[in-house]
Amino acid sequence: MRRLDRKLGFVLVGVAAAIAAVSLALVLRPRAQRAQVEVGASAPVLLGSAVRGGEVSLARLHGHLVLLSFVNSRSDVRFAGDPSRAEIVFLRSMWTQHARFGLRVIVVDAAELAGAGKPSRSELVNDTYDWNLSPGIDLVPDDGSLANRFAVEEVPTTFLIGPDGAVRQRWDGFVRAAQLDLALRTLEGRTPTG
Repeated sequence: MRRLDRKLGFVLVGVAAAIAAVSLALVLRPRAQRAQVEVGASAPVLLGSAVRGGEVSLARLHGHLVLLSFVNSRSDVRFAGDPSRAEIVFLRSMWTQHARFGLRVIVVDAAELAGAGKPSRSELVNDTYDWNLSPGIDLVPDDGSLANRFAVEEVPTTFLIGPDGAVRQRWDGFVRAAQLDLALRTLEGRTPTG
């Protein structure tokens, strides 16, 4: 009986080690092998409900420049580990400066992806007011499916989508207002001012 228990123990340890090895290989897989939404490719389908109401769809925004940013709504600016709040300020600034040229901004809440839990819809509605988001900036909750579709692995991640629906820029991590402004002005056909 002891021999059987010992063999069973070895088998269980072996199975656990195999599971751990496969899991580790998936996590440590090189980034280049992971599915990416590349610059020049058509943007994946985005269809959702804005927390203040209304449907948000990239297909409906065909013909417009779109800034799409995945952020952590539970982020706190006092902590340097997640610059999502600063990114929201820059997105709001870009909308203010470029809305007259047809810019649309979509903010996707990726708090769950960032490990901050899932905020309630009412918390997200409050965030739109706390962040002073104009009605022209939509906040869309995400259960992880949108982040998956856009191959987002970190927050913030921001995409600039052209009028033709193609991804023109992708920034994994924090993107500064000057970079956003230059990319927008270039696509709008305006000469950047210096």
